[in-house]
Amino acid sequence: MSKEVDFIKDRAVKTISVARQLGGKWVWAEADPDAMQLQLETIIGNSTATPPLVGQEEIASQAEGTQDHANGLWEQQLNEQHRRTVQALGMARTKYRNDPVSLAVLRGLTANSHSHTATLAEALAWESAWARLDTTWSPTTINTFAAFKVLRKQCAEDLQTDASDTHAAWRTEVVKLNAMANDLEELLEAWYADAQRMFGEGTPEGTLIRAAIPTTYTPPTPPVPPDPAPSASPTKTP
Repeated sequence: MSKEVDFIKDRAVKTISVARQLGGKWVWAEADPDAMQLQLETIIGNSTATPPLVGQEEIASQAEGTQDHANGLWEQQLNEQHRRTVQALGMARTKYRNDPVSLAVLRGLTANSHSHTATLAEALAWESAWARLDTTWSPTTINTFAAFKVLRKQCAEDLQTDASDTHAAWRTEVVKLNAMANDLEELLEAWYADAQRMFGEGTPEGTLIRAAIPTTYTPPTPPVPPDPAPSASPTKTP
């Protein structure tokens, strides 16, 4: 989107206010202030309407919350998956340290992932090795072969799918929000152009229009990090 939604909302509120003040002298043929207000409310909502109108901002926010929850659950279970892989593989190497045949099965396995894909790949590789070694053995009463397999499939299938689906749903709602904001912005710009033609500079109405309605978006200035503190000079020993 070319401009931030907050700027467009602010411009809409001020445009509607000015349009209402000009109502006795001029009403734009394309959209009166009530029509502009309704278009704004499709974005911001209106809790006083009957029934209450849920704005696209809230819909997108709710979708983002659903995505965050799904992604957080996936991350949590992936971390647990990684922890169990580290634990089981490490203890298996100890258990089979004097068994060359079993150690050969473990050779090449790793448990040092730093990504989702690697975590799942390492878990699958260890699960396969575990199945060839002894599925009745477990490093703890919780970290059993059966429980490990269930967790891995959950992470690789259900939870990953939920995270992906909810992210896609959130992106869809954001695209809708951006499109609605762009449509509103185009309407406001068209009204402003005609309003300037109706009321020239120097007239009370023209002065009001030009002074009250913001037309230029200025992105927020990112914070400037402080300069690093100078390093302390080493103390010289006489």
